[in-house]
Order: sequence, then C-alpha cells, then structure tokens
Amino acid sequence: MRPHALLARLALATLTGLALPALADTWSAAGVSRYEVFSGAMTGLYRTQGVAVSGNEWVFSWQYGLERTDLALNSLQRTGSIDPATLSITSGIPAALAAQGFDHIGDIDVYNGILYASLDSEAGDYQNGHVALFNASDLSYTGKLYQLSGAPSNPHNDVASWVAVDGANGLGYGKEWQNGNTINIYNLADWSFNGTLTLDRSLKNIQGAKVFDGALYLSAHDATKSIYKVDLASGHVDELFQLPITANAYNETEGIALRRREDGSVEMLVEMIVTPNGNDLGAYVDLHHYVTAVPEPTQAALLLGGLGLVGGIARRRSGSRAAATE
Repeated sequence: MRPHALLARLALATLTGLALPALADTWSAAGVSRYEVFSGAMTGLYRTQGVAVSGNEWVFSWQYGLERTDLALNSLQRTGSIDPATLSITSGIPAALAAQGFDHIGDIDVYNGILYASLDSEAGDYQNGHVALFNASDLSYTGKLYQLSGAPSNPHNDVASWVAVDGANGLGYGKEWQNGNTINIYNLADWSFNGTLTLDRSLKNIQGAKVFDGALYLSAHDATKSIYKVDLASGHVDELFQLPITANAYNETEGIALRRREDGSVEMLVEMIVTPNGNDLGAYVDLHHYVTAVPEPTQAALLLGGLGLVGGIARRRSGSRAAATE
C-alpha cells in the first residue's frame, strides 16, 4: 500500500468511526526486581502467584494470602505470614473460605476497587475453582464467593489458576490450565458461565492474564515461558516475547499485570519463580519489568496531516466516497 493511501485510510477510518488498525506491540526489558522466597525478609514469598494494579498500588497474591505495595514495590499490607524459623504458615485466607477447603490463591485482578481472587483446593487436585471478592483498599473479604465452571466438556478441572476482568463490558475470563484453544467467558456480576472464545492456536499452562486496551495478555508456564496477546474480538493469538530463563534452575512463570504510566507508555510486570539446582530454600522471585515506548507526538500530527490530505482529495474529487477510499 502506498504511504499516502495508508494515511487516507487511517483518516477515513477516524472520520467514519471505523476501527483503526492495531499498532504492533513493541516491548523492551526495563529491569528485574529480585526477592528471596525463604531467606531474609522472605519478601518474594508474598509475590509468588499473581499481581494486579489498583490505582497507584500493586497488589500481589501468594498461595495463602494477599499483599499491597506502592509502585516502588514497598510493602503496605499483607494477609497471612510464614515463620522464618519454623516455616510454619499462618493462612491469610479468610476462615469462612478455608473452611470450604480453599488453600490456593492464583493470579488476581482488580476493577472498580474490588479485588477478584481465583481460589482452588490444592489438596483436592484443583477441582474446586471459585472467585472470591475482596476490597482492594484493605484486602478485607466482602463475603462474596462464586463458583467457576469451564466448558461443558471440562466444567471444573483446574479452571482457577487465574481470573481476568473486563469491567467495561461486564465480563470475566479464565482458562483450564492444560493445553487447549478456548478461553472461558463469564458474566462478571455472578461469574456464571457465558461461553467460550475460540483461539486460532492452542495455549497451555497459562498462569496469569489481564485485559488491557481490548486485548487479553497471558503469561505462560510453557516450554518457552512466553507472553501472549489475544485479540478478544477475533481470538487471534500473538506471541509477544519470551521471558529469560535461568540456567540450571527450575523457572516457573506466574502472574502478569499492566498499567499505563503518566507519560503514556505502558508497563508490564511478570512474575517468575526461580529455584536454582532444585534447592527450594534458595528460591527467589524475579519481577520482570517491560515497557512500551512513549507515544510520539509526531504520530498524532501525522494522522492530522492525513486528515487534511483526505479532505483535499475529497474536495478535488467532488466528495466522492468511492474515490476517497481508493
């Protein structure tokens, strides 16, 4: 396509309300924040399952609780704890939920001040998928709990490794952990099963997901430790990049979160648990930071220039819509 024709189509799409072509995702590694899991302050332990954005805070999950931090990753509040001397656990899962056998929190999401936590029973081989609602401001349990179901062929098997929220459209998303080409769609009001989105490729071992700008971003504990992007309108899947893998260690991808920064760029945070040489006591969590470039003002100017170009073409060609879209 000739450059002036592309400008014309972009401008025409703006004028007529049609969707603009999606811009390609370009992500750059922006650093790693590392935290020990079973030594020192054990900060990494509380950041081993999921992560979400709540205003100007990060919210993390670990198997038995939640944590709030500021954007600099300084802890503000935690639920549950572990004794460094004995490694005994005090669960932060509310008693009303623990009594129902819940002993595992997966990746989480936050929308409109409510934290949505995926819950399951590790002791029950992950057949008890639910979503529990918490107040994101203080991590208190709201008392609301909803059962998750998957596709009719697999209604309960490990459907709560993560949940993602599309609040603007009143929907939630989830997926069975095993290989498959569908995403479960839920009604956000009560997490009742709504249907499935069929993908154009199969994905497996998804550990975290978030809806951002009309797409679903996924972190996978697969062979390549890949980050994927799903077009929610078409089900098309793109592999964005692969996380670095530490040699001679077990690398486990976990949760993912995205936030738009004040300069217009986007930051992505992805959790990776690294266990060197199979030594659990030496495990640590790497929080990988990725960013997109700051939007260039010249791009907006270019689009405006295209609008003017199309206007001139339209006038010279007697306003013919067919001629303007050639």
